[in-house]
Order: sequence, then structure tokens, then C-alpha cells
Amino acid sequence: MIKLKVDESIIDEFYNGVKGYINKTIFTTDEYSYFTDKKIEQIIKCKPKDFESLSIEIEAQSLNQDIIRKTFVGEKGYNNGYKKFSSKDTTKNKIHYRAYSLSEKLNIDVCPYCNKNYTYTIVNKSKQYTRPDFDHFLAKEKYPYFALSFYNLIPSCQVCNRTLKHTIEFSLDNYIHPYQDDFNSIKKFTTNKPLVLCTNEDDFKIVFEDKSDNEILTEKANNNIKDLALELQYNKHKDIVIELKDKYDLYNDDSLQNILKDTNVFKKKGEKYIKSLIMGVNEKDENINKRPLSKLIKDISEELDLL
Repeated sequence: MIKLKVDESIIDEFYNGVKGYINKTIFTTDEYSYFTDKKIEQIIKCKPKDFESLSIEIEAQSLNQDIIRKTFVGEKGYNNGYKKFSSKDTTKNKIHYRAYSLSEKLNIDVCPYCNKNYTYTIVNKSKQYTRPDFDHFLAKEKYPYFALSFYNLIPSCQVCNRTLKHTIEFSLDNYIHPYQDDFNSIKKFTTNKPLVLCTNEDDFKIVFEDKSDNEILTEKANNNIKDLALELQYNKHKDIVIELKDKYDLYNDDSLQNILKDTNVFKKKGEKYIKSLIMGVNEKDENINKRPLSKLIKDISEELDLL
């Protein structure tokens, strides 16, 4: 799971693009009085740390939940809210803001939940479409008013969203939030046996090890690992770890120095660049969301002193 960073301009564009999808004509007087334009902006831009307080405030109003759901989520006969946002834009000669608009701006190519599957966005004139799912971190069934909240929409792969997380009820008290927490600083990949002693995939298991002393964050991360089946998923990629171990055996210090000595291009770029090229991963933490499995490769490479 990779921490997501976002520019405020993307959030402003998102707000301006979706605020009109909240059809206030459905409201009764009570809902209309509470959900002012200012309140709707607050809801759409609400940060994760404020989810709880805003939810308590909204629930205290004792408003009609069915009307709120039709307005913010949408349903059959009510093409509003998230339903409209997540639909394809079929209007001729005019492009409306949709989920594809947001996913293109975010430009997140790998699922932040698993760091395993690609989530890139493709839209072309031949009507070929693909984009990440937008997982509702807080379920829209329970919190319909957060159905269009920017920080409640996590761009994710279908495996994590539809198959693994699915109906599991996430909360900020019990789970890592990709826009708020840095899983990379809390957990790291390792193996249950020293990898240098292993010769094949049956000799070891891929496991997670604690990096943080913060017990609360560690427990949250454990819940993400369990409910997204991350250890089970990653143990399908032991071949990658064996390849790293083979590279460890092959590329010793002498062989790296020979590359530096004999190749002017690599000499200029230095030893760190050569190591990252051999391992197939960028050494910088902020770049581990560029390719699938980057955190696994980086963590194991560092353990083998390959980076």
C-alpha cells in the first residue's frame, strides 16, 4: 500500500466537476436547509481526519437517509451523485467531468492498496476504456453523503476493490488510509528464513516485518494485510524473490566495479544507478508506486544489500 499525494488543484477541479451531480431538487425542506452549497463543498473536500466529526454532525440532523442516498449515491431512476460520476460520458460534442477525468489527473498507474496491479487510465477515440476502480474507503451504503467525497474515493485495482475488500467495512480507526498514512514506513517485506540460505521457492515464505514503533499504526497495517490478503497475494510472486537472490549471487562488488570501469556511460551515472537498473526498481521511496511489485523488490534488495 502506497501513500498517495495530490495537488490541491486536482481537488478543486474535482469539486467543480461533481458538485452539480448532487441534485438538490430531490431534497425536502429539511435536507435543503442543511445541505447548503458551502456544506456540500465541505463534504466533497473533507479530509480523512475530519470524516468522523462531519459524519456525527450529519447523523445528528436526523435527515431522510433514502433522499440522501438518491442524491449523493444515485440509483435506478436517479442518475445523480456517484452513479453519474462513475458513468461514461455519452454526450456528443461535449465532455463532462467523470471518473475518467479524475483518474487521468491523478495519474496513478499502480494500485495503492496492493502495489501489485496496474491501474492506468486509457480513453481513446475508438471507445476503448480502462481506468482504476474507485473504492469507497467508507462504504457508500453506510455513509451515502461521502459517496462523492474526494478522499473517500481510492483509485484501486478490481482485485482489491471487488474481490478482496468488497463488503468488508473499513474505518479510519482500524485501517490504513492511502491518502493519510504511509504503509511503506510502517511495514516492510522480508522472508521467514534468511534468503541467502534458500535455493528454491519451497524454502521460504514472503512475510511482513514491522518498521514502525507506533503500535496503533502497526495494528491498522496488520488489518490491511489480512483483509486484502497481501501475504497470500505476494507469496504467488516468490519467483521474483528468487531472481533477486540470483542477482545477489551474480552481481558482487567486483562485477559492479568492472561495469563502472569498462562503461563510460554507467561510470557517469554511478554505482547506485547500476544497482537500481539491475534490480529493476528505483531506490527512492517516493517512486515505489511507479511499477507493480516495486516495494517487494526494493525491500528484498535492501535486505540483500543490493541497493
